[in-house]
Amino acid sequence: MLTKTKVISNAVALLGHKPIISLEEGDDMVVAAEQAYDMLLPSVLAKSNWRFAVQISQLSQLVETPPHPWQAIYSLPAGYIKTIRVYPQSYQWEIYESNKIYTQFTGDFWMEYVFEPVTSLLPGYFVNYFVYEIATYLALSNAEKPDFYSVLKAELVNQQAMAAAIDAQNRPSNSQVSFPVIDGRYSVGESGFGIS
Repeated sequence: MLTKTKVISNAVALLGHKPIISLEEGDDMVVAAEQAYDMLLPSVLAKSNWRFAVQISQLSQLVETPPHPWQAIYSLPAGYIKTIRVYPQSYQWEIYESNKIYTQFTGDFWMEYVFEPVTSLLPGYFVNYFVYEIATYLALSNAEKPDFYSVLKAELVNQQAMAAAIDAQNRPSNSQVSFPVIDGRYSVGESGFGIS
């Protein structure tokens, strides 16, 4: 089972540190890597709409009276990082205090959003990339060779691209069903297709 310790162990190993079994036994690099993990994971998840970290939840309407011009206040879901869209689709809402959404809508209100999943549910392709995020973050202060950062950064970009490509397969792409420019060139008459 994937754990935070295993992710951090792989990240510090990229920097030449011996693998770790427990975060309790950690030296300064391990402590820095654990802090980097906690800080970087939400921001990395927020950079993209990683499909494994997206869910839809019905929001709970709060009983407090909203200020003018708002009609209702809903609480944001636990683990919320960023909004992708709301249902019904409305452009009249604002998030305040990082935990409440004020709307012009009342009734059943749903949100598609990015959240932070538990470590054991992170997919392997994302973990491979995230390990490089942590190592690259730590490389400037911990690498023994100055050019090591650029090597890690190049591999980070490669791992990010591969992870994003794999993750994109979890959401079908929208295909264009109408090609107006091409379709407009041809008309269907009694004799079949012809150029108009």
